[in-house]
Amino acid sequence: MYILKRFFLIACLGKASTLFLLRRPGSSGGLSQPITVSLNPVRHINSRMNCRLLLFLLALGVALSPNHTTAQPDTASRNTTPAVYRVSRPYELTGSVLFLGASYFGFRALDRYASFTAEDIAKLDPDRINRFDRPVAFFDPRQFDKAQQRSDLFLNVSIASPLLLALNKRARHDGLDLAILYTTTHSVNNLLYFATTFSIRRARPLTYNPGLALAEKTGEAKSNSFFSGHVSFSATATFFGAKVLTDYYRIRGWKRIGVFTLAAIPPVLVGINRMQAGKHFRTDVLTGFLVGAACGIGVPEFHKRWAARSKSSSFSWNPEFSPGRFSGLSLRYQIK
Repeated sequence: MYILKRFFLIACLGKASTLFLLRRPGSSGGLSQPITVSLNPVRHINSRMNCRLLLFLLALGVALSPNHTTAQPDTASRNTTPAVYRVSRPYELTGSVLFLGASYFGFRALDRYASFTAEDIAKLDPDRINRFDRPVAFFDPRQFDKAQQRSDLFLNVSIASPLLLALNKRARHDGLDLAILYTTTHSVNNLLYFATTFSIRRARPLTYNPGLALAEKTGEAKSNSFFSGHVSFSATATFFGAKVLTDYYRIRGWKRIGVFTLAAIPPVLVGINRMQAGKHFRTDVLTGFLVGAACGIGVPEFHKRWAARSKSSSFSWNPEFSPGRFSGLSLRYQIK
């Protein structure tokens, strides 16, 4: 396990500090003629960085958890401090790590798949955009680069925000399970994102913008507007944190509503800046927000109900796995 922790920390920290800056053109001219702006040349680099960041947070959970073996806690400890969530460590840990690793390459494949040529641009007609989304296609291109940087900043803060759960002693004790649950939640969100964006090719707002030169509208990652991955990933993270926080502290009523309201702020900020960067329409942002919030709340809720059912049932089973020790299946029947 020590070697595993070292591997995760080295692999994730190795490139976690990668940053990129966007250059703003020196010209301050108006929009009567198309202008050239330096849009993000690596498109999904921030999404791939977030895969590394998620793996780093998982490694951190492994490192900080006082109970970090992959075997399930014994019956006595479960009865003393009942788990809020039930997690299948060997399966969910392995599955989430493999899927997030595959997502790193999935983003690169999506960039290539969502390419646009000059012929594709010539077929676009702004009048065919619905009235709700149409204004986004005409935002000032000179603001694109700064809006892109702000959206990436808010997204990275969102992804790391569940670390605040470490302020709770019980959450720290369950650090490994929560880290696995967090990466599992993002894996579910990534699966929905890839399934949608590979299936629906929607041109980004910037491809309609008359203030951009043709060269800035063509190339990779130009037809994957629906839905917003940045907003979805951000909402998944913040709503996951809010869900876990309210479950551990048993927060109810208006206080619970207040916590989830605060959780909505970062993805809203991400969404506003993604539109200002010419990356997504309003419906893309709203859909991303709803999908992310549903994952951030739904996946922990499923594991919570799973834990509740296992407590109330007289019969239970658990996969047991511990490297170098044993593996198998444990069955338990409680006589009431």
